[in-house]
Amino acid sequence: MRPFGWRRWWGASGLPMLRVLAIEHWDPENVYDDASRADAYDAYLNRVGRMLRRGAGPAEIARYLGQVRTKAMRLDENEAADEAFADRVTAWYALERPDA
Repeated sequence: MRPFGWRRWWGASGLPMLRVLAIEHWDPENVYDDASRADAYDAYLNRVGRMLRRGAGPAEIARYLGQVRTKAMRLDENEAADEAFADRVTAWYALERPDA
């Protein structure tokens, strides 16, 4: 798929769907009950999207999510949650990506 097609899909569908997944299944900052913070993870999810596009697997994504959790958010490690979400994200992308 051409870059503009992927970017269009990402902005219109990909990021919004991944945002919902993150809030429902990852949510280290507990934004689930605060609609005003729905985009709290977008910067991190945009990077996850770029990682997925270039073929990153769940292990690489889980490592990145762990860095986000511990370094950017300054929270305690939760490898199990990061790995489970990375598995979910890669499965979702395999089904939803525009060239699937």
